[in-house]
Amino acid sequence: MNRNRSIYRTIKSVLFTTAALCFVATAGYAQTGTGETKGVSQQQLNPELVNIEGTVEKVESGPCKYTTGKSVSGTHLFVRTQDKLINVHLGPTSEISKLLSAKEGDLLAMIVFRTDRLPEDQYIAKEVTINGEGIVLRDDTLKPVWSGRYSKAKWRIGS
Repeated sequence: MNRNRSIYRTIKSVLFTTAALCFVATAGYAQTGTGETKGVSQQQLNPELVNIEGTVEKVESGPCKYTTGKSVSGTHLFVRTQDKLINVHLGPTSEISKLLSAKEGDLLAMIVFRTDRLPEDQYIAKEVTINGEGIVLRDDTLKPVWSGRYSKAKWRIGS
């Protein structure tokens, strides 16, 4: 009987340890990126908003070292303006793919902003209009639409 209790305790301990390790590994995988620990909205920053027009040269999705969210993949547009090529951070790929689609050659207009942590010629999109269709990605406090505060349908420009 004591032997069975000992085996039961050992199995219970191994299962608990395995579950704890899985939790820690999963939590580490989903942690915020190497950018700020809080987003622009939470920091109550008031960055300058800039209007930009250009042509999409490339759409790229993948890890972003400037993210503040828990997403593993972010979507970026590389946009050719009159002066230069810029990198525009849109948001988590899983959310952006539901809100808009862009491809090479698309004409667009955007309202964007920068933070001090972003390299030169990199911006974060607040609103994007692609080939005449507009979408709001962040509200007036720069809180993202995917934060769950509002219905996603509300974010279509002109709705």
